[in-house]
Amino acid sequence: METQIFKNIELDRCTGCYGIFCSPEMIDEGKEVWLAEAVLDVGYASTGARYDKVDEIDCPSCNVKMDKISDPVQTHIWMEACPQCSKIFLDAGEYTDLKHNTILDRFRDWRKGNRA
Repeated sequence: METQIFKNIELDRCTGCYGIFCSPEMIDEGKEVWLAEAVLDVGYASTGARYDKVDEIDCPSCNVKMDKISDPVQTHIWMEACPQCSKIFLDAGEYTDLKHNTILDRFRDWRKGNRA
């Protein structure tokens, strides 16, 4: 993991898969900052999609098993949340997808289905 800072947003990015690990507040903050996703979420969404199959993830900070969650609005975005430190892990491309809620996302929600 490498710490990335853009304006007032600080997060950790995996040097292997380019996933993002941060607090929920940093996700919310990133939605308000212009081009934050272009600077911070540099991995390919296609790479991130392959990692959706990997769902047994330990928290990089606490080393405890992370919970499987999905975004309440864009349910096709599957994430992991640490029950101990509350930080969230997003696969490459998901930070960008969270920022932009489009009509196409409704189709993605339907196609991908609920997280089991």
